[in-house]
Amino acid sequence: MKVHILTDDRVRKRGLLAEHGLSLWIEKDDKNILFDTGQSSVFSHNAKTMGIDLEKADYIVISHGHYDHCGGLQYFPHADKGPLIYAHPDALQKKFAFTNQDEPSREVGIPFEISGQNWIQKQIIYTRELIEIEKGILLSGEIPYTCNFEEAPKNFYLEMNGKLLPDLILDEQMLIIEDNGEAAIFLGCSHPGIINSLQYAQKLIGDKRIKLLVAGMHLESVTSLRLQKTISNLLEFNIQRVVPLHCTGFRAMGEIKRSLGENCLICSVGDTIEI
Repeated sequence: MKVHILTDDRVRKRGLLAEHGLSLWIEKDDKNILFDTGQSSVFSHNAKTMGIDLEKADYIVISHGHYDHCGGLQYFPHADKGPLIYAHPDALQKKFAFTNQDEPSREVGIPFEISGQNWIQKQIIYTRELIEIEKGILLSGEIPYTCNFEEAPKNFYLEMNGKLLPDLILDEQMLIIEDNGEAAIFLGCSHPGIINSLQYAQKLIGDKRIKLLVAGMHLESVTSLRLQKTISNLLEFNIQRVVPLHCTGFRAMGEIKRSLGENCLICSVGDTIEI
């Protein structure tokens, strides 16, 4: 299995671009999966520079409906023969973040009208529950809350039927790929909590070891106590390789690296993880 980082918040390699967002190109045997698309055409530019042919994508998985994960979908360069797209139905709703004391005013959802993208409407498959795309390639569906220190996200809102409702970001889903009796897990932002997500993943895969975790972990603004609890619980999963990206935050990345040592890889745009 190979994982190529097409979009992330950081870049070090010449000729590549970075932006606040995430996009991964995952190669497993003869299958290619585009996991998220960042917020713009950056993923496409980087793929071309890295020698990756997006036309060979078998599936597109949208982790959740925030602009920095699904905005680039409108720039997919082979829309005339685009692959199937898997997303939760809430991912296409208008989404907002609370920015002041009066109203949720900053749009953070999908930044284009689906009605203007016929190929997306034709190719999209909506997923709320666990689904096996094909043997050994799973989408988790909605992630339950089981961890006592990871609460539902706050200050996010969702527009439905003309009303603004609290957005618990139920649309976030994990991609789980089983490989040689083990499993690799991919998360966009871990809004439900990285430990909640891993606990649910372990329930889905049984006694299989998690050998790879590639994820935005949304730990940038958490308290030191919450971060230490997260890392302590993360260690219990005994994951062979942990790759924190995107919204994890520099402080959290440093603490995870300090605690996990060589089991944590600090990566950025243009890097490839092979396992």
